[in-house]
Amino acid sequence: MKKIHRFITEYENKNNTITIKNTSLLHQWRNVLKFKTSEQIILSNKNMEALVKIKNLNKDICELEVIEEKENKNQIKRKVNLFLAILKKENFELAIEKATELGIESITPIITERTIKTGLNFERLEKIVKEASELSGRNTIPVINKTITYKDIFEMTKNQKVILFDLDGKKIKKIKDEELSIIIGPEGGFTENEIKIAKENNITITSLSLLTLRGETAAIVASYLTINI
Repeated sequence: MKKIHRFITEYENKNNTITIKNTSLLHQWRNVLKFKTSEQIILSNKNMEALVKIKNLNKDICELEVIEEKENKNQIKRKVNLFLAILKKENFELAIEKATELGIESITPIITERTIKTGLNFERLEKIVKEASELSGRNTIPVINKTITYKDIFEMTKNQKVILFDLDGKKIKKIKDEELSIIIGPEGGFTENEIKIAKENNITITSLSLLTLRGETAAIVASYLTINI
């Protein structure tokens, strides 16, 4: 069975016809994926998703016939915002890809005392999370925020539950909050000074495992647990 591609985009169904004028999307469909007339695809927005068939596709517009439209029920249980120390390029990209697939709400790169690499290609990161969102069946794409310092986190997360994951923290407990933020450190973990600052800001310090996890592994495991437990 041929794979049906899925795209997250705003659309309006008028008499079972959808018109798309998004130039980047049209370019992808025509020049990258080589879609032809009668090809079936799925469009998804925040509330609905539609199985559609291409009626006409050119560089300026695409007309789609709606075959079926239904409510998008892939709702994520809890909003979790990920603050992730910048890792090596491949490791950071893997972490945000998998966190997106698991349902993370937003991703904020952070610079900690032990952060070595600081440069990020945000255009590439946004492409990664968009593709991961579409492939996983999500109806939203996580926001990728600009890079901030470790201390900036506590200003951004006032009046919100925040969990910092550290090897010496307590065992994770069942979460009741509808929204929270999680903090994952770099290779080598957080410094004593950073743990002290977290405690001064009444941050919950929690451990994911008795074993030492790599940064990308911790981000993936923490994302899954905090969204679902």
